[in-house]
Amino acid sequence: MNFKIYLKRGLWSFIPLVIFLVTPSCRDCDPYSNPSSYAVGAFYDKNTSTAVSINFTSVKGIGDNAAEITPMSNGKYLLPLKVTTRQTGFSFITSGLSDTTYIDYYSSVTVNGPDCGAYEQFTDLGVSPDPTKEGTSGYKGDEGSLFDSVVVVNSVVTADTANENIQFLLDICDAETRTPSRNLIVTFYDKVTGNPRELQFTSIHVKGKDFDPIYTSSDKFSTIYLPVEGTTTTTFEFMLVSADLTDTLTQELQVNFNNTTVISDDETGCIFLEGTGDLILESDSVQGDYFTFPQDSIFQIMELGRTTINTNDNYPNVKLYN
Repeated sequence: MNFKIYLKRGLWSFIPLVIFLVTPSCRDCDPYSNPSSYAVGAFYDKNTSTAVSINFTSVKGIGDNAAEITPMSNGKYLLPLKVTTRQTGFSFITSGLSDTTYIDYYSSVTVNGPDCGAYEQFTDLGVSPDPTKEGTSGYKGDEGSLFDSVVVVNSVVTADTANENIQFLLDICDAETRTPSRNLIVTFYDKVTGNPRELQFTSIHVKGKDFDPIYTSSDKFSTIYLPVEGTTTTTFEFMLVSADLTDTLTQELQVNFNNTTVISDDETGCIFLEGTGDLILESDSVQGDYFTFPQDSIFQIMELGRTTINTNDNYPNVKLYN
């Protein structure tokens, strides 16, 4: 009698094991076919089709409380799509340029086999620079924008993070034919009329290099171009010597900067990833964008203009008034 009881109990104990062995489980699910709520974005040079790494200061969704998005180890970005709407916008900000893209999509509940359950599936991705216009398979950016164009290469969102859904194309300048300008554009103005005026100096040079002047008394201009040196700061010295050589008047212009700013070239519209930007003035160890000086100074007002160095002299970096 006891043997039958033990046998029966033993058979019942095998039932859970049998169910586990014969019932489908999620262990065989293909992770690359599982839907995801993250579209994958990647950045490319449109001229060479090679991936580029961009030093963004911010990538995030557009809207309240949107979290910052950081790149994956492969340099691509997971862009979270809102489940409750059919459109999600994203902003991309660098130290010099910024851009926005809106992604449209359809979502539906899809059953990915009896062993893996149901998932929210995002399909029919489209992109647009304008949230009021329906997304398409791609668009051309405006002149001077960060993105030359944005293209959907896979309109179905999956868990595959190795292959992107959306490519952001940049018109990167050809390093063999163009280099970013390092010439600070400085324009002189009449402090009363506000109009540009021509000035003449005995010497304009990098501080400590008066033996190698950039401009001399033979030059008279309203706009000058001063090549910055180094990677963080340059101080220029303006010198005036009286006609009888008895008095020498000097004044400094110090500008701080970096050489890792993303800029759009004024002449061609192509993008430099290592332009000079984040300009800020400094005087007596104080940084700012506007300084005043005594009446007997060479110039009485020093004002910051454009904060990136480029080539269009209609947008000076520094304005000097006297």
